[in-house]
Amino acid sequence: MFQKELDLLKQYLVEEYVGYQDKKDIINKMDFSNIKDFYVDVTAQLNRLHDPHVRIIDKLNEKKVTILCKNIYERLFVDKSIHSEIERGEEIIEIGGLPISEIISKEKELLFDPNPKRYEWHNVLRKYENVKLANGTIKNVFLESSQELYDQDYIIEQREGYCFIKLPDFRDVNKLHETIKANVDVLKSNKKFIIDVRDNRGGSDFAYFPLLEYIFPPNYELQIDYGLTFNYTKKYCDHMIAKVDNDLEKMDEGETKQSFKAYRQRMADNYAKGMVKFTDDIEPIILDGIADGIKVIVLANERCGSSGDNFVATVKESEFVTVIGRATKGMNDYANCGYLYLNDQYDLLCPYSRYNGLDHGESMALKGIAPDIEIQSTLEEFHKDVMMEKALELLEINL
Repeated sequence: MFQKELDLLKQYLVEEYVGYQDKKDIINKMDFSNIKDFYVDVTAQLNRLHDPHVRIIDKLNEKKVTILCKNIYERLFVDKSIHSEIERGEEIIEIGGLPISEIISKEKELLFDPNPKRYEWHNVLRKYENVKLANGTIKNVFLESSQELYDQDYIIEQREGYCFIKLPDFRDVNKLHETIKANVDVLKSNKKFIIDVRDNRGGSDFAYFPLLEYIFPPNYELQIDYGLTFNYTKKYCDHMIAKVDNDLEKMDEGETKQSFKAYRQRMADNYAKGMVKFTDDIEPIILDGIADGIKVIVLANERCGSSGDNFVATVKESEFVTVIGRATKGMNDYANCGYLYLNDQYDLLCPYSRYNGLDHGESMALKGIAPDIEIQSTLEEFHKDVMMEKALELLEINL
């Protein structure tokens, strides 16, 4: 059962995955001999890589986990919910009939991160489906639903005394750029900003670049310590060229479109060349910003990843920015992903770039980008937005 898919998976990890040489000992020891639930069982094996960009994608998505959870004080609570009968802040005392302590002991690979405060409960909930709440009720949390656990809309709006910006992801480059263009007056007229990237699910770094103009001073040199090595396989190049061509069709002429064209040209120049290490990527980026005498508070947490990691790392360089909250997810040792076909339901998400800083002991895996001011999770968060209140306090905005 699933033998064809597993053979493909093994082939992809060797031939396509840019981290194979770093992690070949783990990959070669993966045991796919007892796969019953393809998604869950393969995910548990892939999680041994501690690379959150390597994962199984369920394209059909007929059912979804309807809650997000977090550990607080060694207890498990619902952090977000689209389940009609489960409220945010409710405590979960069992999963699949097992106490939480037993689940933690049994499912370390599905929980992914060794830090209890950063456990990832999604795949555990998908495997067991049912949870028991502290009030004694048992609920199925793996359901069909048209709702999404994550916010979808980009927000830039004037609030009393400050500009509020919410960036749930960086997936739709054109949409975010249009949102920024539509709010130029708001961005230029404010001296105080709150940028919320909590739970940011990543996307493209191109998406947030126009926003940096309002965060950095004129002629700021953004230093790049290390470049990237790409695995330019035929599959990856074909996938990305097709994707970029589709994006270019929707773009107006301008700096972003030129950047996409340059990216496409690099893909064409290195078509099917395999591993290519770049050194020109370490040239400083000159940000011609307009920021002067502003204050920017960025809200981040452990579910902010990929391009979200990069955004937080980048804006931390600005003298005007203070990041508060919790360390980001830490996804970009291996990044720039493509989708590899396994069957009509499942793909493998596979990274094709490797951060050259790994050769010098630099890594964000399992630690992310640390905030300037850490705000620990507490039960108080279920009753008020603690991070937002801290941000307003730092900006000296009356609550």
